[in-house]
Amino acid sequence: MSPPSLVSAARRMAKTLQKETDCARMGSLGDLAEAAEAKKAALQEFTLACAARGQISPATAAERTELRRLLAHADENALILEAVSATLQDLSGKLRSAAAAVADPGTYTVSGRIPRRLGRHVLAACVNASV
Repeated sequence: MSPPSLVSAARRMAKTLQKETDCARMGSLGDLAEAAEAKKAALQEFTLACAARGQISPATAAERTELRRLLAHADENALILEAVSATLQDLSGKLRSAAAAVADPGTYTVSGRIPRRLGRHVLAACVNASV
């Protein structure tokens, strides 16, 4: 089987980047994971097409157009994924802080008073540092 042309591989790569970007904006994490897998497959195809093309001759007008389009999609994709990552890290920090506050035994008792039964209060959450 011959490798795909650079133009078709760049088009597929741009399409998968756009789908991943759209999923990052509006989709579920499951959809985003599927889009990331499709991007991985498209990147393999694009890499093969680039290797097969080699440096035999200057890029054609169609190749340059598709590569410019691909770079624009890649830039947009990187910006959106960075924003999603920052949002998820912020949410993770807030959840960790909330869980730690709930798990704090001082939250369950009046300040300065020792509860009658020490074993009565159970940690509501266990904070995992890897989250």
